[in-house]
Amino acid sequence: MMIKGANKRVVIVEWKRFAGNTIDVFSSLKNFCDSYPDFNYHTLNNYLSKRKIPFENDEVKIVRQPLLTKVLRPDLPKVLFWDFDYGKIDWIRTYKTIIERVLDKGSQKEWEELVRFYGLDKIIYALKNEIVYLSDITANAVCEYFKLSKPELKCYTKKQLNQGHWI
Repeated sequence: MMIKGANKRVVIVEWKRFAGNTIDVFSSLKNFCDSYPDFNYHTLNNYLSKRKIPFENDEVKIVRQPLLTKVLRPDLPKVLFWDFDYGKIDWIRTYKTIIERVLDKGSQKEWEELVRFYGLDKIIYALKNEIVYLSDITANAVCEYFKLSKPELKCYTKKQLNQGHWI
């Protein structure tokens, strides 16, 4: 899924003087004009801003284009995150919570998406060192799916240390 960057644009310069299709991309029109002083920034800026069409002469064709950025999020259903503002989830920083939630409430298809997005190593690391709670049923399924033993899971060892009182 691609979205437009928040008002960010790039300048695409197609050089006509070279035999092939030689294209340069600049982060701004100012950077282009600084690199090629024969081109006046104010003239180009006025031309590109008012007419909304490419600037073109015998030497170059210059176009401003919106910057496209890739959305960094896994393809997981919103229903798994009913108590979060789905659009504002930081998928990178809150990975432990997301991994825990998907493993506990998600299907095998969603587990596969988790592995695709975060990678097997990161998930196994989180299971062994960071995730402190999974239900017994989920812990069994995780051990089978990821080829781990229960004592390798942090949630299992924590549970063993915090045995409840017997009466």
